[in-house]
Amino acid sequence: MTVMQIMYGNPVMTVKGISEQFHISDRTARKHMKEIEENHERYGDYAVMGEGTLKRVNFLAFSDYWKWKKMLADKNARKHVPEYNPQEIAKAMGFYGKEDL
Repeated sequence: MTVMQIMYGNPVMTVKGISEQFHISDRTARKHMKEIEENHERYGDYAVMGEGTLKRVNFLAFSDYWKWKKMLADKNARKHVPEYNPQEIAKAMGFYGKEDL
């Protein structure tokens, strides 16, 4: 039996980190970050921070946007997108707690 305990997780990533993680171009990552900023009411003030090469994005917000981006773009489908819950996303990605293997 292996027990893993994650003590710390930093959900903020650079454009380069997002590009590598999601296998997308720098330009596509920046486009999605701009769209996340436009969804301010959903993701809040701290989803995208910084300017230019120092721009950072909250990985949890980006992951949520990545999953729901097509529905968020459609005004009728948008009504059926679940509320953004960063704790739920972080838990699903293993940011918290112990995992027994």
